[in-house]
Amino acid sequence: MNDRVAFLQAGGETGALIAQRDWSKSPIGPIEAWPQSLLTALSIVLHSPTPIVMLWGPQGVMLYNDAYSVFAGARHPELLGSNVLEGWPEVADFNAHVMEVGLAGGSLSYNNQELVLYRHGRAENVVMNLDYSPVFDEAGAPAGVIAIVVETTEQVRAEAALKAERDRARSVLEGMTDGFMLLAHDFTILEINAEGIRVDGRPREAFIGQDHWKVWPDTYDMPLGQIYRQAMSERTAFAIENRYVFPDGRVTWLDVRGNPVEEGLAIFYRDITERKLAEEHLRLMVHELNHRVKNSLATVQAISAQTLRGREVPLEVREALTSRLLALAKAHDVLTDARWAGARLEEIAAQAAEPYGAERFRIEGPGVILPPRAAIAMALAFHELATNAAKYGALSNGSGEVLLAWRLEEGANPPKLELKWREQGGPPVKPPTRKGFGSRLIQRGLAAEFVGEVRMDFPPSGLVCEMEVALPAPGGEAWADWPER
Repeated sequence: MNDRVAFLQAGGETGALIAQRDWSKSPIGPIEAWPQSLLTALSIVLHSPTPIVMLWGPQGVMLYNDAYSVFAGARHPELLGSNVLEGWPEVADFNAHVMEVGLAGGSLSYNNQELVLYRHGRAENVVMNLDYSPVFDEAGAPAGVIAIVVETTEQVRAEAALKAERDRARSVLEGMTDGFMLLAHDFTILEINAEGIRVDGRPREAFIGQDHWKVWPDTYDMPLGQIYRQAMSERTAFAIENRYVFPDGRVTWLDVRGNPVEEGLAIFYRDITERKLAEEHLRLMVHELNHRVKNSLATVQAISAQTLRGREVPLEVREALTSRLLALAKAHDVLTDARWAGARLEEIAAQAAEPYGAERFRIEGPGVILPPRAAIAMALAFHELATNAAKYGALSNGSGEVLLAWRLEEGANPPKLELKWREQGGPPVKPPTRKGFGSRLIQRGLAAEFVGEVRMDFPPSGLVCEMEVALPAPGGEAWADWPER
């Protein structure tokens, strides 16, 4: 090998194939006779890491590098030295145009050009970036064409798949009844859906690409703004109900939830203004109802006191009636606080213990919610038991106490509540000779509200009252382990 073609030794596998080949019968003649312009261009081609093919002469004899041999697939090495129109017959028309322009001294460039090639014996849809430039001979005339070939098939497919995924996501977001907004890490608004635009009232252009704090400057110092910044910096999710007053005086309540994502912070929000207005109206109605009920109970107390006065009714009877009406009023207060959805059993128990000191009671049991009517019946029952204990039982001295405990029977259908009132430390107990009003109220009143059994025993150590009552299944009128409201 003479010094003129010594560069072929450093031209990789393809350079070695070119050096070993007999080119005497090729349209470009033996390698020893190749012009310097061809050798110089070929040296550049062979040493490039980018797939490059040189089409030399009118026939477009193909000389290429190792990177292009990979692109050629199974057609290499037979493709080396072939005429381009014969080497790639499926794109002969395309290459004929390339040769015509290149040998006339022109250049061509194609970005993501789609072609069908048979590189492995089957049709392949490929996408390529193609750049064609003429190669001039010693006389300055175009003698060949250099083609830089960069296949972008996988990139284009990946971008198309990503675009399709984004389009599907956008379609879902646009169809959501919740507002959606995507914030970049610097709080630039990247996306907002149709519902988000509707809630605010401004066009889409007012949001996309804008700084969130410029679009809503007054939210920066609000708790919502502080939560946004904390969620972004600490990468934590959040949920908040936020009241926002627009510049035009319009008031909107939003249920806002945020989740950190790779792009920044995804925020979902729902307009709950109507719900908030309805809740406020309901709250006012419930308080008004409670006010009227308490007024009615006060009227009943006054009528009862007036009616019983001067009729030789014992003071004890009058006080008992008054205390029962007061217990009824307190039970209504508990229900009002819960918007008459029900009352917690532990709150009813604590209310009964309050007049005698919480230290005199040991109250134990899981969270249970009773429906309104049953809650009132239970409150009156606890009142009667506490009143009786204060007169005759454990609360009548300074050392007695009451253990009030309940449990839920696991797996029972319907759920079963077992409750025990046990007095200890009081004076010795004697069984009553007759059943008083309080006992009848406990047993009959609870029986009217629950399916179950009430037992009252009077051992000397103190009264024991046991209740076994069936609770309606979840979704009925009583619930066990109710969530916080």
